[in-house]
Amino acid sequence: MRSDICRCIKENVVGAVPCACPCPEIQDHKVGNHKELPLQRFCKSILYLVSIISIYGCQQKNIKITPAFYHWQTNLDLSPKEITYLSAFSVNTIYPKFFDVDWDFNQAAPTALATLVIKQKLPSHFNIVPSVFITNRTLTHLSVDQLSDLAQKISEKLIDQIKTLGNPIIQEIQFDCDWTLSTKEKYFQLLELIKKEFPKEISLSATIRLHQIKFVNKTGVPPVKRGMLMYYNMGEVQQPTTQNSILDNKIGQKYISQLATYPLPLDVALPLFKWGVLFRNDKMIKLLNQLSERELVDAQRFTKIAGNHWQVAKSTYLNGVYLYEGDEIRLEKSEMTDLKLAAELLNKHLKREDRRVAFYHLDQSVIEQFEVEELHELLDHFE
Repeated sequence: MRSDICRCIKENVVGAVPCACPCPEIQDHKVGNHKELPLQRFCKSILYLVSIISIYGCQQKNIKITPAFYHWQTNLDLSPKEITYLSAFSVNTIYPKFFDVDWDFNQAAPTALATLVIKQKLPSHFNIVPSVFITNRTLTHLSVDQLSDLAQKISEKLIDQIKTLGNPIIQEIQFDCDWTLSTKEKYFQLLELIKKEFPKEISLSATIRLHQIKFVNKTGVPPVKRGMLMYYNMGEVQQPTTQNSILDNKIGQKYISQLATYPLPLDVALPLFKWGVLFRNDKMIKLLNQLSERELVDAQRFTKIAGNHWQVAKSTYLNGVYLYEGDEIRLEKSEMTDLKLAAELLNKHLKREDRRVAFYHLDQSVIEQFEVEELHELLDHFE
């Protein structure tokens, strides 16, 4: 609220501005020369109440919502169109996935996979947050004695990747892991060990799933500076009856009532991706990333059977994947109406504080589907 409005209301409270009551009997009386009439006292009481509420509103903390993007592809090679898109959206923070950590059953040890191939140095104004994905099965098979060695290897690989990027100033490193009750102690200890490998100026953050919010007393809180609430992938993707496993606000709202009491400051990640879920004999076979309806328009190969469900009419290849006649594909994507509702629901429960809203993830098809202005309007729901 504007400060001049606040000032006007404050002046009303101390009597500098006359009451706006329409009663001529009250307006004709001079202050101090008459006994207050009941209606006048009522008007003053209402004015005082409104003024207190308005002043409180004026004093509400203005929060800053900063857009960001995840980059989850193996090659870091942004096109001029992508850089222009980020610039138009005022995005200065990018979360590139540097590598995965998975369990090597042959070696009985953790190993790095899908290491980011850096083909360009990003413009200097970008705030880069290196991200590492750790599979939960790595923690399941990892012994406590292996934690220190893994922390050191992860840190060394991160440093090597940062050097390849041209040694940008790094202020934050993010770890992505869907830990469980049986792995939380090892995961939290691993984060503590990694933290010691970097200067204090570099903080750690961690992704937080919805179940880790609702059942925080059981799942625990990772020893990091900030959390990133992953508000997507909330449905049962393997169930044929699921309509949209990516974003379902009916499910999401069941987990967020305790957001305001979560011990870490929270940023939010929202989905902009899409995929096709391939089923064979009611069993999920795989995900077909970034699949859209326009790739299923060939009526000789595909038949739309209901809503977002399609059936393979003739055995064929689709984006390098062989499909059998009778296979079914469920198309899932993030609709802007659902994203706005998600923002409204989250904003009701989140603490009122500065935060990033990160979109998953930067991709050519995302640029084609979502206009910058649409995403600006989406951010407004967090303010």
